[in-house]
Amino acid sequence: MLEVFQIIFPVFLLLGLGYTIVKSGYLPIEIAGALSTFAIKVAVPLLLFRSVYQLDFKTAFNLPMLISFYVPAILCFIVAIILARTIWKRTPGEAVAIGFTSYFSNSVLLGIAIVGRAFGDSVLIPVFGIITLHVPILYTVGMLTMEFSRRDGKPLIETFFRAVKSIFSTPLTIGILLGALTNLSGITIPETLMAPVNMLAGTAIPTAIIGIGATLTRYKLSDRIGETIMVSMVSTILHPALALILSHYILGLPKIYVLAVVTVSAMPPGLNGYIFASLYNRAISVAASSLVMASVMSVFTITGWLLVLDYLL
Repeated sequence: MLEVFQIIFPVFLLLGLGYTIVKSGYLPIEIAGALSTFAIKVAVPLLLFRSVYQLDFKTAFNLPMLISFYVPAILCFIVAIILARTIWKRTPGEAVAIGFTSYFSNSVLLGIAIVGRAFGDSVLIPVFGIITLHVPILYTVGMLTMEFSRRDGKPLIETFFRAVKSIFSTPLTIGILLGALTNLSGITIPETLMAPVNMLAGTAIPTAIIGIGATLTRYKLSDRIGETIMVSMVSTILHPALALILSHYILGLPKIYVLAVVTVSAMPPGLNGYIFASLYNRAISVAASSLVMASVMSVFTITGWLLVLDYLL
């Protein structure tokens, strides 16, 4: 138990630091946007570029492993939509936004940090395989489902091309694509050019986590507490549970893949859920409050999943 606490505590200490320095007034709230923007547009894309450039594609893109992550994710998306529609009587578009928040885990900003500290660089290889497909698969499914669901939607083909354009124009995706192209081309980048890339990539995770903590000061738990709890539980409990069953018990994957799949699945929702809800102006309060509640819950749920993995594997 102490070992697990030592793994996750530094990550959430940075999260708490970001929250405290803004909430206390030591730094202005504008710092949250500045840190997040720097992380998402500069540091994290360079981290992803470096990681994919150095990636062993054969290990990273293991089809059964990817199935073990994405099939449970989409099942959680469906479950959250059904619950939002039947229990809370949400409109179709609102239910899709809630489902998106439930299944888009914070794989980059928290997932890399937790997996790296818990299991080391070897398990990060399949994690980057998951992350490479995270935005293209989950945003495409979310956007297409939203257009099918909401009555004021545009033609499906227009929505599809808009989704593709949006996905492939983001800095994160650009970093991944450039890293993949460089890797597959066999180009060797000189050390003099990689040195600044390494320096900036090294700032990505701590900057991003502090930025998340600072951003959490903008949101509070809404009166939609039931839906917020549901989203948090689907994200941090149901998704990793289904991933564990599929990867370990059904497909019998090697340990390295089970560790990667389950740990990344256990991450709480990130800012993408809030961004998606804001984009369509649907269930924004639930997305924001889930960001807060699930982040707090994840301190305990991630600890629990690490203990479960240590026991089983």
